[in-house]
Amino acid sequence: MTASLILSVLAIIFPFLSAYAAEDRASWQVEWGKTVQLAKKEGRLVNYGGEELIHPEILKAFNHDYPQIKVTTAGGHGSELGARIVAERRAGKYLVDLYAGGPSTPYRVLYLSKALAPIAPLLVLPEVTDMSKWFTGKHVYADPEERYLFLFEGSVSGGATIYLNTRLVNPTELKSYWDLLQPRWKEKILFMDPKSSSLGLNASTSLFDHPDLGREFLKRLFGEMEVAISGNRRQGTDWLSSGKYQVCFACRDVERAIQQGLPVGEVDPSTLKEAAGEIGGGSSSVLAFLDKAPHPNAAKVFVNWFLSRQGQIVWQRVMNKVVLEGSDSMRIDIPKDDVLAEARRVAGRNYRVIGFRDPKPVLQFLDETLK
Repeated sequence: MTASLILSVLAIIFPFLSAYAAEDRASWQVEWGKTVQLAKKEGRLVNYGGEELIHPEILKAFNHDYPQIKVTTAGGHGSELGARIVAERRAGKYLVDLYAGGPSTPYRVLYLSKALAPIAPLLVLPEVTDMSKWFTGKHVYADPEERYLFLFEGSVSGGATIYLNTRLVNPTELKSYWDLLQPRWKEKILFMDPKSSSLGLNASTSLFDHPDLGREFLKRLFGEMEVAISGNRRQGTDWLSSGKYQVCFACRDVERAIQQGLPVGEVDPSTLKEAAGEIGGGSSSVLAFLDKAPHPNAAKVFVNWFLSRQGQIVWQRVMNKVVLEGSDSMRIDIPKDDVLAEARRVAGRNYRVIGFRDPKPVLQFLDETLK
């Protein structure tokens, strides 16, 4: 094909390509414009969940851009919020638009009760739908259908994180999870509820699924070591810092305790023989959209803002600098300087990304083991 012929062909098709691109741009812009106007008319949004969705600084940033949408929130323990939502819906009250937090409650309570609607139809902004802006080059979901629980947090987890009282234990003592079965640790280990709390279930599931730990490790841990179990989030870290227990699985608010100068710390996952860097799998937060949401357009605006570059910059800063909870966004086009070291992904390192992790096998095992 001669150069002149190529130029002639390009001259013919270029206007059509340009028109198609313009039409494509216009289509999302038109949809977005209509959505924003309808959201302003709704004038309200109801968010339930953890700090990632209800923290005042995050909502302040959202309202700076969309002051016409008043956000009402409810926070607390995930299982309590989930039960509240289900009870409201059974009474015919559809009060909640969005939920965010660890994937345990959204999956076990909201997903299994068919209380959720798909996330993808909400996504409009090109910077949100562009998969190249996200870790792994795609949107990751934490439900088996990959439609309902959007994994927006990609913090690094060792799987089952071990926390210590640093005044009583040298972190370098532990080289393997199996070391915790030594007699010296008997009656000195605390495990945040391995069956119901989000982090506790994630820890027990991670240990259960690990090829070098599994059933044998958990059976001996709970059967031989007289492990204490607590469902009280604050109590666990208090007991650890006071020395009542020297080791804790799935304790919460440890970063805050460290900032307060309390003698608690985390075993570096890379020093444990069986540890491997995980993303998701129960340790990272997800976003869920409630079926029959009362303010669907306001929810759509918030979801796009929250998952945008700007929204994730705000969320990441607040979680790491204000809440003091290590949190790394799944977006890869935002700065990572503010991410606490233990949660930050390292460029060039391989991570196992786990979207959905079925809790049924470990729950059945724990029901039998913890009788």
